[in-house]
Amino acid sequence: MADAHNLTVVTYNLHGFNQGVSLLTSLCGNVDVIFVQEHWLAPFDLPRLYNFCDDYICFASSAMDEVISSSCLHGRPFGGVAIFVKKSLGSSSKLVKASSRYIIVKIGDVLFINVYLPCVSTPNRSDVVFDCLSSILNDIGDVHYSHIIFGGDLNVDIAMDNDNDLCVVLHDFASNLDMKFLHNKLPSDNRMTYRVVTTGASASIDHFAVCQSLYNSVHSITVEDSGINLSDHCPVILNIDIPGFNTLPSNVKGGTEPREQLIYRWDVGDTTLYYSLTGNFLNGIEAPIHLLSGSNVGSDTLAAVNLYYDNIVRSLRKAAYTSIPRKKRSHFKY
Repeated sequence: MADAHNLTVVTYNLHGFNQGVSLLTSLCGNVDVIFVQEHWLAPFDLPRLYNFCDDYICFASSAMDEVISSSCLHGRPFGGVAIFVKKSLGSSSKLVKASSRYIIVKIGDVLFINVYLPCVSTPNRSDVVFDCLSSILNDIGDVHYSHIIFGGDLNVDIAMDNDNDLCVVLHDFASNLDMKFLHNKLPSDNRMTYRVVTTGASASIDHFAVCQSLYNSVHSITVEDSGINLSDHCPVILNIDIPGFNTLPSNVKGGTEPREQLIYRWDVGDTTLYYSLTGNFLNGIEAPIHLLSGSNVGSDTLAAVNLYYDNIVRSLRKAAYTSIPRKKRSHFKY
């Protein structure tokens, strides 16, 4: 393909840094971008990722910031996401957002979004998913880009769970960003990305999605396993051509027109439904009224206030996402 740049992108749930480090080492050097989930590293341990491979730069976040800052960690570590970018692409790479469940990096004019969505046993799972996806939409609302590559551990089988509400939400999210999932391009005899040998359990829950403009540029997508893989997930490897890929540094303007972004259409949305949903969601939030009787402000007080605030914002986002349509607008429209 003329003026196209070939990239290999991998998504891999490590199930802990120590579990996945062997296969991650093997992947380094052979691919351009690596999405990592569940590294299980605390904030002070993130340099283990930053210094992991001299040929890559790393953007990482920990899921344990709040726990570590307020008390001692009880139980096993959890969560965390990272994106490794080959240094040859480093000059055009820019961190857009690092959150506990997702990281967004812009390389040239392409957005790379790595996500780790909650599993079935997570309390308030649907709320966490809504919050994560709506936050991504908000974070990229004013970013100029031409293409998107989205991937990670979604903890949903896109092909089999069509009746699952969260699957519907994910397809709606993809549609809003003009993306298509690539599960149909996986080999029919090798689609399971989660495998537990001892129990025989398996599922296809690690996925890629790309914008419509890249869908026909996919060369291959495969699930890889190896004897050195100690994680219960297998890497998913995507090989794709990026037409007109701009590898100029991010502060240099290229010739690509800015991609239209999404805004809420409050003028045509169902505001009655929105008010009803916000009422229901907000009524379900427990206000920390016990704080009114206390005089000492400590870490527990701040955590309770932050949680109360986050629950309110999550409720408003979820109501808007459900009841108000979105449309595309040009960044320079006005």
